Amino acid sequence: MSNLRTSPVEVKAIRPAESLKSFYLFAELVKRDFRLRFTGSALGVAWAVLQPLSLVVLYWFVFTLMIPPRSPQVAGQDYVLFLIAGLIPWIGFNEGILRGTTSIVDNAMVVRRLAFRSEVLVAVPNASALIFEGIALLLFAVFLFAKARPLTGLWLLPIAVCLQLLIQTGVAFFLSAIFVFFRDVMQVLGFFLSIAFYLSPILYPVAGRFENFFRWNPMTPLLGLFRSALLAAPLPDAMSIVFLLAVTGTVFVGGLLFFRRAQPSLVDLI
Repeated sequence: MSNLRTSPVEVKAIRPAESLKSFYLFAELVKRDFRLRFTGSALGVAWAVLQPLSLVVLYWFVFTLMIPPRSPQVAGQDYVLFLIAGLIPWIGFNEGILRGTTSIVDNAMVVRRLAFRSEVLVAVPNASALIFEGIALLLFAVFLFAKARPLTGLWLLPIAVCLQLLIQTGVAFFLSAIFVFFRDVMQVLGFFLSIAFYLSPILYPVAGRFENFFRWNPMTPLLGLFRSALLAAPLPDAMSIVFLLAVTGTVFVGGLLFFRRAQPSLVDLI
């Protein structure tokens, strides 16, 4: 990483007009990404529902019919709901990180020619991923309402989504800068995300001898918030929430500062 020039991050006063312009640009880029996402496909936005639905059917078949869950708390229909409440956020998390990692390289011409904060390009695919996630979560909530399931914790859903957005965007800030210098990052990232999937309480609840190990995974309390919001499950304990907030702040701020330090070198290398 000899080409990576790190320089102190300058603290500048944020002008309201400049902030408004950046927000407008961000909103337009998110709308553009949303429109172009499935351009040319026959089903279009319907893929936002069909993709998680197909995964739910697959994992339900494997872990209900082929490998029945041992925990009586998530047997039968309850397991399907447990699975959906964890799988939908993971799909958005996974997609946001993967697309955010390549966002600078994918928009090389924009970074070279336009003078604006390129971290906006990293935030766009993460916001777009959460729009599709939000569609799936909304439909799931409607399904739960139709089934007369209690939705008393639904107010927690925006909090869980915001925390997820901050974590995955922070990770994407860091990886998008590294990807400019080392293109092998994507191969390594796919491997680590696969490991993280099975080390997170998505397919099964946190229980047994590995319970303490799972507590060190920030996805554990995050998915716990989603299930509290959608399935009226008990809230994660206070220490888990504090841990999640600490990790969220550290990852987002650390990723953003790292990206801004690497930013002067990005234009020369993409």
